[in-house]
Amino acid sequence: RDAKMARIQYEVIEYEPLLDSADMCPGDWSTIAKDVATHHDNYDGFVVILGTDTMAYCASALSFMLEGLSKPVILTGSMVPFCEAHSDARRNLILSLIFAAGLVGHVRYHHTPPEVLIFFHDRLLRGSRASKMDALGLAAFDSPNFPPLATVGVSIRDNFEKAMSDTHHISSHYYNGCSAMLKMETRIVVVRVVPGFHDAALAACFASPSLKAVVI
Repeated sequence: RDAKMARIQYEVIEYEPLLDSADMCPGDWSTIAKDVATHHDNYDGFVVILGTDTMAYCASALSFMLEGLSKPVILTGSMVPFCEAHSDARRNLILSLIFAAGLVGHVRYHHTPPEVLIFFHDRLLRGSRASKMDALGLAAFDSPNFPPLATVGVSIRDNFEKAMSDTHHISSHYYNGCSAMLKMETRIVVVRVVPGFHDAALAACFASPSLKAVVI
């Protein structure tokens, strides 16, 4: 951010090869986390552009992978491709950049929470609480059990009192900067138990020697 001109200056990093978000896996999330941690002190914020299929999973993973985060990391994308005249990509991207830089128009905005966030359509959501709720509508993401941290209409209405604590306020004696936890265990099974579920199925799952954990 250029403080004198109140304008956003940005740098673009593009990954090769470009991936459909449905093909993204923990290794790709680790790449994003590593880049954010590496460049953490050089920027006011970060915007990650990706497809919507695994956006909520990526946001949740980054929330736990990035330790000591003191800048906002905002994930965004679109439901309609950027090349289409009626695409929602432009608005989502512009507002994500505004939130990442802490600017609205030519005025310094309230400090955007230093969290992993999703901005989509008209709301800023905590990444670890967001889910894709609609595969056809433009307001595709929501956090049903947690309020948006900001909503955008004619004006921006923030709810930043719900934000996590800001590491800017932590003494430099204790703050060691941002780091990324890159090692992720993928040999985990998540089981949704319903009434009448037979425990024999779980017993067979537990018997696998390659299984590290089961979440029920």
